[in-house]
Amino acid sequence: MKERKRKAEEQAQERQQIWESLPKGEVYHAPTDPDNFFKGITYDISPRQFGLRVRKHDMHCELGGPKHRYSSFFFIEVVGDEGRIEDGRVEVIGPEIKDIEGQSFPFGFWIRYYGKELTEDYLDLLTRWTYFALEEGEGWMLLNTRDTIWLRLHKKYASKHDFKHLGQAMINLCKIQFPLVEKADAKILIATEELGGAKLTKEIMDKVCIPYWERVDESAREFSDEDVDTFYGCTICQTFAPTHVCVVAPDRPPYCGIITWLGAKVMCDLDPYGYTFEMPLGECVDPWGGEYTGVNEKIYEKSNRTYKRVVMYSSITYPQTNCGCFEAAIFYIPDVDGLGLVDRRYGGDTPLGMTFSKLAGLISGGQQNHGYCGISFRTPKSRKFVRADGGWRRIVWMPKEYKQMLAEFIPEEMYDKIATEENCVNPEELKEFLKRVKHPVVALWKDGEVPEPLRIPAPNTDWSGEEEKIAREKAKKIITQYPVGFE
Repeated sequence: MKERKRKAEEQAQERQQIWESLPKGEVYHAPTDPDNFFKGITYDISPRQFGLRVRKHDMHCELGGPKHRYSSFFFIEVVGDEGRIEDGRVEVIGPEIKDIEGQSFPFGFWIRYYGKELTEDYLDLLTRWTYFALEEGEGWMLLNTRDTIWLRLHKKYASKHDFKHLGQAMINLCKIQFPLVEKADAKILIATEELGGAKLTKEIMDKVCIPYWERVDESAREFSDEDVDTFYGCTICQTFAPTHVCVVAPDRPPYCGIITWLGAKVMCDLDPYGYTFEMPLGECVDPWGGEYTGVNEKIYEKSNRTYKRVVMYSSITYPQTNCGCFEAAIFYIPDVDGLGLVDRRYGGDTPLGMTFSKLAGLISGGQQNHGYCGISFRTPKSRKFVRADGGWRRIVWMPKEYKQMLAEFIPEEMYDKIATEENCVNPEELKEFLKRVKHPVVALWKDGEVPEPLRIPAPNTDWSGEEEKIAREKAKKIITQYPVGFE
């Protein structure tokens, strides 16, 4: 505990130094009197705006996203030292909205909150309410979170917007929703080439954002599903995926990556009638796969009586439904009877012959796609990652960069057996690679030569009892033959 506290203090000091060393911009002092919190803001902020998609031909400007290889960030921190925050201060570093018509830039939003009773346990809640200034802001498209953030502003509404009032909306919306916030300030960086472009935003991400997120995530991973008697559900994405229900558990973070189980608990405690709600577990009918009667009942109720089953630790048999906000995806590759991973940053083809964007378009919208499941960047770090499918022993392909990001969570004996785009993308070449490295999945093939793919049912339909049994037996076989520590 002392070591963690020391590490947190060191990080806080380094963040403050970087905050002060950033290029100087135009400073705006947002109102700090609650009666004037939204004075000067001329655009509408309401749930009616949630989930807006802005096509390229309709956009006034674009911030972050794939064009800049997701080198942007939306960073929110809880500051423990009141003296470090100048309440209401919004600094815009770089051009204003009116000056970037038709242009695209990497960016960084750095929002800081202070309160005597405010702790990092409230971070997920602060994040969600800060995002609402954009998610529910008139004309804005917001996709993804953290360092995969992507914004577009519709040209129809551009005249209503500027960055200084956006900063005001973010910090004051959070204040009015959450009285524990006593002070807040913000820096909005539009990283033009003159300011350093993506190199600058990437440097801030590496030195500020990622160490903070990793420390917070490490704390969240101290909880396991067995430690709790309640999971939480989230339906905020039903505005564009009407039957989607996300289950938030200690070992199963939501696709968007915004909240953890602890964050969902805090949100539900503060707003028990909101879009986050309790999911009593009921009876555990499948401890290995993670299936609970209480969770199934709540999913059926909240999905407009559409889905009856979810197996928490599976992407093949009754996975969670897919909204569209997922940071990465896991997919079944019938040619080798294995699973692949792909994240938003990767722009090339997968062994399915599809890019991430194409795959995401096919499986989103709230459907239950057996064999295809959206995931958070955090999901593969879980101890129960696709355990019902064979875990890491079933993973056969993933982009090199994503593999390197997850290196410490991939079992050492599996790391070199998982192919990347540098090894192969073509399914036949992947098959030969897996045979050459003696990947565990080869044990599922007939005579170690001919893959026998599962008969995956169509989306939103049920597995036959026999086919589901075959899928479970394959997972059991690969785990039994290749226990942890195999060579």
